[in-house]
Amino acid sequence: MPMHPAAKRLWNPFFTLAILCAMPVLSHAVDPKFALDPSVLSKKFAMPPSPSAAKRETGAAAPREKMSSYTVKPGDQLYKVLSREYGVSGARAEALVQRIKRLNHLSDIRNLKGGSTLMIPAVEAAPAPKSARTRVHSVSRAKKTAKAAFRVPAPDYGIKLAKVARGADAEVVEAAREVWPQLVASAGTRTSGHFDYLADTFSLSLDPEKYPTLPAQDGGSILVDGGGTLPALVKTLIQEKNPQVRIVSENPGNRQRFYRSLLTAAQFYSFEEDFSVDFGTDPKITVHADFKIEKSPDSLLRQDVALLNVSENRRATPDGLVRLLAGNGFRVVEAGNPSYQGGSGAGDLLYQVTGKEPKKILDSFLDALSVPFETGKSIDLYAQEHIGVRLDVPVDRYFEDHGQRYVVALFNGDPVNYTLIRLLETKGYRVIMLQEGDDFHSIADKVLSRLHIPGRYGEHDLWPVRNVGYGVRMSGAMIRDNRNGDRNLFVTDRDLDPLVKELADLNGYRLLDGR
Repeated sequence: MPMHPAAKRLWNPFFTLAILCAMPVLSHAVDPKFALDPSVLSKKFAMPPSPSAAKRETGAAAPREKMSSYTVKPGDQLYKVLSREYGVSGARAEALVQRIKRLNHLSDIRNLKGGSTLMIPAVEAAPAPKSARTRVHSVSRAKKTAKAAFRVPAPDYGIKLAKVARGADAEVVEAAREVWPQLVASAGTRTSGHFDYLADTFSLSLDPEKYPTLPAQDGGSILVDGGGTLPALVKTLIQEKNPQVRIVSENPGNRQRFYRSLLTAAQFYSFEEDFSVDFGTDPKITVHADFKIEKSPDSLLRQDVALLNVSENRRATPDGLVRLLAGNGFRVVEAGNPSYQGGSGAGDLLYQVTGKEPKKILDSFLDALSVPFETGKSIDLYAQEHIGVRLDVPVDRYFEDHGQRYVVALFNGDPVNYTLIRLLETKGYRVIMLQEGDDFHSIADKVLSRLHIPGRYGEHDLWPVRNVGYGVRMSGAMIRDNRNGDRNLFVTDRDLDPLVKELADLNGYRLLDGR
């Protein structure tokens, strides 16, 4: 159908555009708060991680527990290591010990293997007392404050200081004052110098009872701030007035660290921590000291070396051991209040075998084990068979123990006698065959193995050195004797001098001589 001419005019594009422009605008502008900023389109945004990825990332970022390693020394016990090396004791030590046991798969925390390495979890510092928090300020900041104080005119005033901790810590400081004259000759019988300073801007006075001073080996002075209460400003003022003053603020609660700080400040020629010295070979006496101190370069030549013991509840060094040390140039200095603790004489047993012949050695060994025996006995080889034949075989020793029958024979080179003795084993006897060349070592091995006694021959420590500060080590057979009560039985053929006997007695051993 052909288009009407008027419709053709309306379809003209220019005509249509004119009509649209003439029509009223009915739409509205977009609310600005919903408008899109074109600059946003050019930015790049990271996609949020998926839940599984976030979980993996969180797990990877989880901090690992900090650890430190410690190499075990002979005689170490875990509680002592934590107290000495990390300053941890009491309930904190109890909790830490359980973690260390699980971490290092320990079954016995008292007998640690020397030379092994323990992993120690990071030890959280105990909350510092409020009075000690002034120590966190830096020295440089304190110096700036001090210089400002010198520049600003001010009326005369006194600096009052807090009291140091009393109780156990004060006792440690007092003990250090008492023993110091034995280490530094110029210390006198009791040193408590004063720090009294007067200036245009300030006056400073320290109570010598709360803040004692000790002389140093090089002529300087040591100010003991045992409670850690000296403000940083006061420390700076003191050291600017007298650079020869060294301030020790170590906590006396850890005796080892406290004395280490004192000895460092004293400027001795040298000092060594955890020192040990040996005397003799078999038996060998070992003496352990917390510190060895050489006051001057020629201390060794003059045999003037001090051994300082500071450990808590440590036994006093026996008089015989003090004389041995003095004869070798060592002078013992005991800090604190060491106590003399003698043994009861009814605990462990030290049995000395004096005989040298095989039979005498065996007799002594059996006597030490409390095993009665017969000598010169003959045994009928066919006694249990009742065949009308009697064949007696002489043996040197016969005894019974825990339902078993034993015979001892010294082989004399006769093959017939040797065969007959061995035939006794077919009749239920246990045979211990001795030879002319057998010494104590070989006889001990034969007796222990045939009687199935838990024990071995070798070099043994009669007691742990660190328990008392000294020890004795010698060759012999160490036996855990359950026959006569739960005790240690040590059998040896070593010659025991009076000092070894004295030390053994002080540590609970009862000494017996063999047959």
